[in-house]
Amino acid sequence: MRNLSIVENFRNQTRGRTLSNSENTIHASHGLDGNSSKLEKYYADWAERYDNDVQSEEYGGPKAIASIALMVAESYLARDPKTIRVLDAGCGTGLAGIELKEKGFEAIDGFDLSQEMCDIARDTGVYDKLAANVDLNVEKDPVFAERYDLVVCCGVFTLGHVEPKGLRQLAAYLSDGGYLVASTRNSYLEGSDFEAASRRIEEAGDLHLVASLPDARYIAEEGAHYWVYGKGRRTV
Repeated sequence: MRNLSIVENFRNQTRGRTLSNSENTIHASHGLDGNSSKLEKYYADWAERYDNDVQSEEYGGPKAIASIALMVAESYLARDPKTIRVLDAGCGTGLAGIELKEKGFEAIDGFDLSQEMCDIARDTGVYDKLAANVDLNVEKDPVFAERYDLVVCCGVFTLGHVEPKGLRQLAAYLSDGGYLVASTRNSYLEGSDFEAASRRIEEAGDLHLVASLPDARYIAEEGAHYWVYGKGRRTV
């Protein structure tokens, strides 16, 4: 029930001002409490309008996370982006994939909970492989056999969507020496146990925190934290 109280806190913050139709649509998705059936139906209905709605709210998360991914490629992996295999986890309609392609990444796969969102992502021509019906709240084997040098996850750790433990699911997609870049919307970070869950996952040896970028560009009404994790335990 944690996410319900988070949503109520967020509503208190926005109470007293008139929300646009696109804001109301985005906020409504925050009240779904991570329920996969509700999320699937909501995004099935929203898919065709999604890009326009988030563009109206100045959604900059995909551009920000692609910029961080490029920094990781050049500063940690020390490789040309076109040689790096990337997974866009929670790819939605492909907004992050488009930004990754513009940064020079060429080998990009993606998955999402929503089939309808994946269908739109496929039309971008960015992705080599796509899979739908992937729920990061449920512990399952990775949907792809490949392991990735870089996993990006934008807009997934947000109100009413994926629980912090989903980080462990993402770690399973990384190759040895690989990196994960994930966003957490500020309201989600403040109301969830993401940081504590992250520490537990580090202690278990699945990931180690390499860097973070606090309160950076995300969407008009609030920022997000961006986190860079390395695969496995810290070696230094």
